[in-house]
Amino acid sequence: MRPDHPIVLITGASAGFGEATARLLASRGCHLILGARRLERVQALAAELIAAHGIRAFACAVDTRDTASVEAFVKAGAEALGGLHGVVANAGLASGLHKVWEIPDADLEAMLRTNVEGVVKTIRAALPFVRQSGWGHIFFIGSTAGHQAYENGGVYCASKHGIKALAHTLRLELCGEPIRVTSVDPGMAETEFALVRLGDPAKAKALYQGLQPLAGADVAECIRWAFELPEHINIDELIVKCRDQASHTMAKVNRKA
Repeated sequence: MRPDHPIVLITGASAGFGEATARLLASRGCHLILGARRLERVQALAAELIAAHGIRAFACAVDTRDTASVEAFVKAGAEALGGLHGVVANAGLASGLHKVWEIPDADLEAMLRTNVEGVVKTIRAALPFVRQSGWGHIFFIGSTAGHQAYENGGVYCASKHGIKALAHTLRLELCGEPIRVTSVDPGMAETEFALVRLGDPAKAKALYQGLQPLAGADVAECIRWAFELPEHINIDELIVKCRDQASHTMAKVNRKA
């Protein structure tokens, strides 16, 4: 049965979807295990949420590309809070805009190692603790890029197609256990994502000019909704776009003058 105060682990919790999810789940009484490479940010977030909501929270630096780092983070968090029920495998990134034959090794490796390997390592480390708790919910943070490719984003799209495959596979493999599996796949969302990808604040801002994109809080609400549904309901895949984005890519976007 769902505990009154589930313990939820979130990677990439220092900003964007991860931070927003932490804030929303804390307001719903969840205890949190927060990880990111930027330790100061997750420590400050944990302290803020403890003070605001009276929850328990554990914050730690983690590099999801590194097996030892992930295993230490998950183990320390689960032991500190006394268990683990939910996992939001959120850490991910896009790096550059390159044609397939032009992509530098640094960008190629950053996306595949973080977006695919990092997610596998997070779930692999967390699942024994979730199973031990007897109830759980695993969230993948995918993308509409996992449903349709676009030019100059081949490797990023490949990584998100990989996330979709992992989510579908884990759903099959856990069938019969009291653990739900959900992939939340956002479209255009204004977080630090575009700034990291483009490295230019003006270019990042221009992507969303003339429309209202998703915010981190919107994606967090999708996670909360799926998480709090009755036990017999599993949302396998949730594709969410702002109203102004009609296609999986930017091929059909309504921009106001």
